[in-house]
Amino acid sequence: MKAQRHELSPLSVIWLLVERDLRTLVKSPWILINRTVFFVIQLFVFAVLVNKLVASTIPGFNYFDFYSVGAVVSTITSIAFIIGADLFEEEEMGLLDYLLSLPFGHSLFVFGRALGGAVRGLIYTAPMMLLVAFIDGYWSPAGILGSYVVLFVLATGISGLSITLAMVIRSENRFDVVIAMAELATVRVSAAIYPLYYIPQALQPIAAYSPVTSASDLIRWAILGNASGVGNLVILVLFVAIFFGLGSAFLFKRLEGGRFE
Repeated sequence: MKAQRHELSPLSVIWLLVERDLRTLVKSPWILINRTVFFVIQLFVFAVLVNKLVASTIPGFNYFDFYSVGAVVSTITSIAFIIGADLFEEEEMGLLDYLLSLPFGHSLFVFGRALGGAVRGLIYTAPMMLLVAFIDGYWSPAGILGSYVVLFVLATGISGLSITLAMVIRSENRFDVVIAMAELATVRVSAAIYPLYYIPQALQPIAAYSPVTSASDLIRWAILGNASGVGNLVILVLFVAIFFGLGSAFLFKRLEGGRFE
């Protein structure tokens, strides 16, 4: 009799990849502590002080409420970028070669790692989102759950972007510089921290179509009742699809070119 070959289902593969990324959450608690302390300082020091300045010049505009949502979105964006650095670390340790030798497609690998980065980021920021909802006086479980979905979708796309950059850039030092610039650009050239109409006019078209802006606007619509549109959701979904596709394509190209040999 021929021995039956046992192959994992796609869902099992994705779960194993996500589980691997979740284990780093336990192994690196200092990242959670660092991000949490930074978030609290930004929210209760920076936002409070700026809100007092803004109140005297723009009556009726509550910058603290505006910033509180943007701070959560900015935090999960920063955390999602870490997945690319994980790939370089795994390559140095030889783990990446092993993972890529397992019997599943490169697209499934990218998708699983992007989901792992998103789940990890959501766990980091879930308490922050609850704190913001409490401060802003929002009590709807459905709205908070919807905000988590938006954060998760954004983090999946950002993780895909980080993986794509890790596949394109061969030098780890160069990657660190590029990823820092990418993080700075995605957060600062958006309406997460500043209202769109106060961003320099030349950057407003870019900021208007930023996935970080879309995520911030959708959550402000849920939490604060601000205006939003279906276009924001479309931008988020397209962002995830584009960088999932690019990450898969560049990973395949590197494997074909012997990148990880």
